[in-house]
Amino acid sequence: MGNPEKVKRTAPKSAGGTAEGRFQSKNDIHSIANQRSSDNIFQTIKNKITTREAAEFYGLKVGRNGMACCPFHPDRNPSLKVDERFHCFGCGADGDVIDYAAKLFHLTNIEAARKLAGDFEIHISEKTFRPIRSPAAKQRQTDCRVNEKFERWRSWAISVLTMYVNSMQGWKERFAPKSESEEWNPLFMESLSNLDAYNYFLDVLYYGSDAEQRGFFLEMKEVIRNLERREQKWNRESADGRPA
Repeated sequence: MGNPEKVKRTAPKSAGGTAEGRFQSKNDIHSIANQRSSDNIFQTIKNKITTREAAEFYGLKVGRNGMACCPFHPDRNPSLKVDERFHCFGCGADGDVIDYAAKLFHLTNIEAARKLAGDFEIHISEKTFRPIRSPAAKQRQTDCRVNEKFERWRSWAISVLTMYVNSMQGWKERFAPKSESEEWNPLFMESLSNLDAYNYFLDVLYYGSDAEQRGFFLEMKEVIRNLERREQKWNRESADGRPA
């Protein structure tokens, strides 16, 4: 036999593939840990509070035999059995203390666990209440933030374009040449060149499809920013008594 310290150790193989293939990723382990944490929260609540205790705390009158009028459907004769769990022989509602609070207050299970912990003064670390979000949920949150930012930009762009269009309409009337020989004012020429185009841009922002509006954002965001700077300059010059 050789020196055991020099023996090469290799990972065993199985029908399912290499040992490396059987190890879970860090994300999988983190997800499982979070799930177990939530399970522990629920178990802690259920170990400390019976459904009957919670039901009576939230106003349900329970008889000595554990029967009560069901709060989940019109019930004149007691049809709800309440103890560690609850079950209604009328409407079929059934579950544990967390299910009861969730159904009574229209909450998710984790929200119901939080409420029960608060109402019954059960201390549970806040970190364990962090919800487990799926990739789809994270994507929806990201999409929501993007949409909110775009809507803020769209409102701002509409206000800037509206000011510019109003200015051009004023230039078109104010600086219209009085005779054929009169030299055309640059602002009058600008209004002739741009008025129809920028009215169209406003129509896109008001009535265009999502794709059209986002395409407009990519192409015109710098143009509109420059228009705002120009408008601010005109306002400062007007305040100083200089002609725009």
